[in-house]
Amino acid sequence: MKRLISTLIIICIFLSGLYAYTDSFQEMQSSPLFLSLLSVIKNGGEPEEAEKAYQAYIESTDDPVALSRVEYHMVRYYMDSGMKDEAERHLLIEKDMMDKIPEDEEGVRKLATEVDATSSEYYVTGKLKAGMNNNKLVKEMYKNYPDEFYAAIQEGFRLLYAPPIAGGSSKKALRIFNDVEENQTGISYLDHYSLLVGKAMALSETEKYEESNEYLEKAESIYSFDPAFEEIRDNNEKGLSGK
Repeated sequence: MKRLISTLIIICIFLSGLYAYTDSFQEMQSSPLFLSLLSVIKNGGEPEEAEKAYQAYIESTDDPVALSRVEYHMVRYYMDSGMKDEAERHLLIEKDMMDKIPEDEEGVRKLATEVDATSSEYYVTGKLKAGMNNNKLVKEMYKNYPDEFYAAIQEGFRLLYAPPIAGGSSKKALRIFNDVEENQTGISYLDHYSLLVGKAMALSETEKYEESNEYLEKAESIYSFDPAFEEIRDNNEKGLSGK
């Protein structure tokens, strides 16, 4: 019996290192126009610059999934900029784009738009129902598509933000981020950035403050406009000072 248990443990460890992640949004996330838009909104560019880059991107594609997902980034940008009216406008556009997604669209692409939409709604309204729906959808997406970069990273963030009673765990989140980092061949620019932020947060929450700061610096070298940075840095400073 002991030999069987030992064998099973070895097999599990071996298999855990063989995870090959995929990216079903590679075409969108490698688009020069999309990357240009991200550069503006995630570096705190002016609204005029953001809208110009946004218009250029939406005129370049008729894919309703991509068009829906880009609205998520606009919603966050305007909320983080203190422009709630504009965030609400883009939230309505996001919902409209979701209605245009073909009924036969399935899989992670469809689920990702639902995850984005509930996240946008919660970010704008703060409604508990939207937050609970987002939590449920992220769990479903990760359960069905654990080998998708986006699904794994979002599950990591869910575990960081969810209370323990809802299954939240910074240690579990860190394990997911570690696995993605160790198997990140083919990861997109945006998902790599999200990975760095997530790992910085998870390390901070597990009291690995100096290592957290290292990942925070890596994330900031890519994009500089993220409200999470200040929160992570403050927590690290308190931890390192013993407060």
